[in-house]
Amino acid sequence: MTQLATYSPEEINILVAGIVPLTGLAAGSFLTISKNLQPFSTQRTSDGEVARLLNNDNTYTISITLHQGSEDNEVFSKLSVLDKTTMKGKFPLFIKDLIGTSFFYSTTTWIESEPDQDFADTLGTRTWVLRSSQAITNIGSNVAPSGILEDITNTLIASAPVFAEIINGI
Repeated sequence: MTQLATYSPEEINILVAGIVPLTGLAAGSFLTISKNLQPFSTQRTSDGEVARLLNNDNTYTISITLHQGSEDNEVFSKLSVLDKTTMKGKFPLFIKDLIGTSFFYSTTTWIESEPDQDFADTLGTRTWVLRSSQAITNIGSNVAPSGILEDITNTLIASAPVFAEIINGI
């Protein structure tokens, strides 16, 4: 039996610093999450054996593209200034597909680089590059949640009540 998957870009919820839901996402591709180091690296020995090394690295690079007029450019700008002046500009980041099972959560995220600023006679974009450590993620689907993913989500909800509101559709 074929199942119908449903995806809606409006249902991607990005929560910055535990309290700020991002708005003003750019048209087209607006969010990219990339793992910085793959879990395993392999090396072939001189006698032909292959060994693998576990890279215990949970850092990710996140690119978020906002349109030029988005008020949330100001949020990122202020977090960047805070970090540069006090070195205390780290914040939690939670991303959830509200009608799917994909999510990303990190307790420690910071602004890695500020966007270039261009001005034209059309609405431009600002791409903010963030870096996260201590992250957990699920590359899910938009068909139906699995039992194990519901268990993980419920664990997150139990550990931080604010996430219950996000997951339930704020």
